[in-house]
Amino acid sequence: MPSKWIRWAMHGITSTALLVIAATAAAYDGPLFDAHLHYNAPHVDAVPPERIGATLEEAGVERAVIITHDRDLVETAMGAAPEVILPFLGVYRTRAQKGTWMHERDLPEWVRERLDEGLATGSWRGIGELHLFADDRHSPVFAALVSIGRERGLPVMIHGDPAVIDRAYEIEPDAVVLWAHAGTFPHPPLIADYLKRYPRLHVDLSMRSERLLANGLMPLDWQDLLITHAGRFLIGADTFSARRWSELDQHVSDIRAWLDQLPPDVAERIAYGNARRVFAD
Repeated sequence: MPSKWIRWAMHGITSTALLVIAATAAAYDGPLFDAHLHYNAPHVDAVPPERIGATLEEAGVERAVIITHDRDLVETAMGAAPEVILPFLGVYRTRAQKGTWMHERDLPEWVRERLDEGLATGSWRGIGELHLFADDRHSPVFAALVSIGRERGLPVMIHGDPAVIDRAYEIEPDAVVLWAHAGTFPHPPLIADYLKRYPRLHVDLSMRSERLLANGLMPLDWQDLLITHAGRFLIGADTFSARRWSELDQHVSDIRAWLDQLPPDVAERIAYGNARRVFAD
């Protein structure tokens, strides 16, 4: 079913008129399930852990994946906001490890230990985000983490090149992978190809609102991609910095603006339904 923007374009409405319509349309106002937020010690000054649930609620986010390596912080946040936060185990024990983790042979055992310990308020719900690029895709540490995720039924979030996604599915064909930011080359034909190749791959659209709102309108190739593969996309605000936590309302507003340019059923699936299904929540 083509969206309203495609239908109007087919009926000869000019791009200027479409911009006016887009500017005056009400943004999508349904529930949101954010699948990509970070929270560690550098973010505490912007949002104390006991305020995370309220901050999300104020922004209109009902459920959220929180990526962290700090058990105490996420425990506090979850205690203050039951049923809101799904914790992902971040594997960077220090900031420097973002570029070295794939060479640290003790990391898989550390991950297993953290997963075994669990949380007082529940259990870890995923692993990542793993930043990895093509040259390091054959890392034994990466292979081990993908296998741990598959063995434990946990999604693994990967920030990486297409070749890294190929490698993940060579390691574990049945893994559930979340491809952060629609990949490092976020081009609709490439993404469509990978979604067809790997039925358990899902794509998180965090940090892509500028592409999805080009000149105030969603480009037709993106619109077609999201409609055709409506069950495979998730949203995210990606609070990688304290500043992005402080600006959460604006990032959520941008997400709602491009969701509004999709058919209502597609918008609801991408905004909430897909994440609920992926996390069996």
